[in-house]
Amino acid sequence: MDIQEVAPFLWSIDELERKHWGQPWLLQFPGDVSADKKISESYFFKTDQLIVMNKHPRFAIVQEHRHEFIEISYVYAGTLTQTINNKRITLSEGHLIILDTNVVHSIEACSENDIIINCLMRKSYYDSHLIHSLAGNNLLSEFFVNAVYKSQEQSEYMIFPSEGNSKVRYFMTELICEYYSSNICSEEAINSYLGLLFTELLRLYKDTKYENDTDSGKKTVKMADILHYMEINYQTINLTSAAEHFHFHPNYLSKIIKDYFGQSFIKVIQNIRLKKACLLLKNTDLNIAQISAHIGYKNIHFFYKNFRKHFQMSPAEYRAVHRNN
Repeated sequence: MDIQEVAPFLWSIDELERKHWGQPWLLQFPGDVSADKKISESYFFKTDQLIVMNKHPRFAIVQEHRHEFIEISYVYAGTLTQTINNKRITLSEGHLIILDTNVVHSIEACSENDIIINCLMRKSYYDSHLIHSLAGNNLLSEFFVNAVYKSQEQSEYMIFPSEGNSKVRYFMTELICEYYSSNICSEEAINSYLGLLFTELLRLYKDTKYENDTDSGKKTVKMADILHYMEINYQTINLTSAAEHFHFHPNYLSKIIKDYFGQSFIKVIQNIRLKKACLLLKNTDLNIAQISAHIGYKNIHFFYKNFRKHFQMSPAEYRAVHRNN
């Protein structure tokens, strides 16, 4: 497929769309959705496939589900409305969303003017391809590490308001082009375009600004500045103090963080603290009580509880495993 053929391909009417044209219909996953609403990789992936790309069928209603793979959805045209963790979210043209492996979500029927590109990744794709290209990209690498390695239930997603971003659109178009081509080195090209896509998404994330009101008038704050402030002050920070620092209302700051991370302010801080605890467990001889106090926990029992819930082992077990390795 040549790049000039991508748009006609995406706007073409496939067999499923022709059958249900203009009428919402329920997309079924027969035999592949278990009692816990999880779709197995085998429904979409062939044995040797790590990446699957497709166009979301128009007019299809997708029942509430979750899956074993990571999903990227890009709104090529129109809108996409999903309910994610019981929250209804509408994405506009140019927006991109990344869902991790256990996010419960459903999709409302798209109209004839809505074109959605989906990119599905096996968890093993991170180890085989992304781990090097995302090195140093704390935002996306942590998202993928959580999706791939954490065994407890996840509910994370990231939305990138990339409307008007020509690079994101170009990379998504090239991915479709390479996926449906049989050209030499198409697999290598797909890996390269995905790396470029994630780089652009990180830049987009860092350049996103929010307005706040101060006595001296309007100011702008980058999301990266907020995250940096949280990383530096994780030991003592709370929502009120962070909001005061950036001259935000606490509810507004809470919404910003929830929109970007799919997690509450408290959850993000907790993850930062636990990440610091891991470094101290692996690289120092501080005892557990000292580490708990150092990272900002006033109650060591609460630290033990959160650590075990996050890593499925105690801090002492974590230290033993990683020092032995």
